[in-house]
Amino acid sequence: MIIKKFRKRLKDLRYIFSTLYFNFHYLPFRQAIHLPILLYKPHLLKCKGKVILQPDDGRIRYGMVRMGFCRVSIYPNSGITWENHGGTVIFRGRCVLGNDTYMSFGPKTTVEFGHGFSNAAGLKLVSYRGIKFGQFCRIGWGSLCMDTNIHPLYDMVKKEYLPASGKIEIGDHNWFGTECKVMHSVVTPERCIWGMGTTVTRGCIKKSYCVMGGNPVRILRENVMRNLEHNFEE
Repeated sequence: MIIKKFRKRLKDLRYIFSTLYFNFHYLPFRQAIHLPILLYKPHLLKCKGKVILQPDDGRIRYGMVRMGFCRVSIYPNSGITWENHGGTVIFRGRCVLGNDTYMSFGPKTTVEFGHGFSNAAGLKLVSYRGIKFGQFCRIGWGSLCMDTNIHPLYDMVKKEYLPASGKIEIGDHNWFGTECKVMHSVVTPERCIWGMGTTVTRGCIKKSYCVMGGNPVRILRENVMRNLEHNFEE
C-alpha cells in the first residue's frame, strides 16, 4: 500500500516545478504548501489574475484540483493549456480537468467550479463575462463552454450591436454529454441532463430531472437522474 501511494505521488509530481510555481504564484503560502493544485503537462500561456480555493468544508487537501492528467486515451495526452489575462478562478472543492483541456479567461471574468466538478478530457472553456458551475457538474468529452461569441453582429436597421455575451450559470448535478456546446447567457436549474452534441442556448427548454437534446432542443425523457454511485451498466 505504501509503495502504491509512493508511485502515485511520483506520477502526480512529474511536473513538480510547474506545480510548485502555479501553487505559490496563485495561492497564499498556508494553502500552497499543501500542493492542492496538481498540473500535468501544463502549457502556462498567461498567469495573471487570481485563483481562489474556497472548499465548502474549509479543508485544503493535497491534489484537490487536478488539471491535465490523462484519463481518456482517445483524446491527445496534451495536458492543459492555461491562459488567464486577469480573471478570477474559484474552486469550491474537488475538481478534475482532464487531458486536452484549454482554458482562456478574460481580464474581468469570474469562473467558479463547484465541488465535484469533472471533465475527463477535451474541455474548451472561454470566459470573458462569467461562468458558474454548481456542485457535482459533469461535462462530457470534447465539450465547449463560451460566455461570449467574441464577434458581435451589427444591426443595420437599429444601428446597434446585437448581444453577443452574457454570464452562464449551471445548476447542481447538471450532466452534459460528449461534445455539448454551452453558449452565453445560459442559466439551468439543478439536475438537467443534456444529450450528446446538444447546443445549449438561452432559449432552450430547461427542466430538472429530464434528458434534453436535438435541434431545436426538446425533452427526450422525463423523471430521470444520474446516480454517480452507479456509473456503468453491469
